[in-house]
Amino acid sequence: MNQISKTEQVLKEMRQYLIDILVLSEIRWTGNGLKKFGDGYVMAFSGNPSVHRTGVGLLMLPLAHKAMTNWNPVNERIMTARFVSNHTKMTIIACYAPTNEADEEEKDAFYNMLHSVTKDVPRHDVLCVVGDLNAKVGADRQYCPEVLGPHGM
Repeated sequence: MNQISKTEQVLKEMRQYLIDILVLSEIRWTGNGLKKFGDGYVMAFSGNPSVHRTGVGLLMLPLAHKAMTNWNPVNERIMTARFVSNHTKMTIIACYAPTNEADEEEKDAFYNMLHSVTKDVPRHDVLCVVGDLNAKVGADRQYCPEVLGPHGM
């Protein structure tokens, strides 16, 4: 997502598949903020303060952006956004977990923060935790060969 052409490709896919809100991980943008695109789409993002790595984002239609009442860039791996419609309230937590290879302290810090953030969601909101929880998948299957197939399924 660090390249404009990749962003345009994602926007094209959103239009083609009629996706209103898309959670993205490992966007590699620095800082946090809201970025508007020419056709009205808006990206709320939370990234590393200085290095182009990690990062999460929520790319949404203009109508979804109007329904967003607040958002919180917790850190470069977690952000929240709350949406209110006529019928329901929904909180989306976008996350990008450290891999299994990360040290235990980093993984514990991530999951402790994720737990803390979920506890702050209003009780009657629909809660969606979405993102890359970073289990290692692929042909090598070294982590869970009895569970994971050769194609990450």
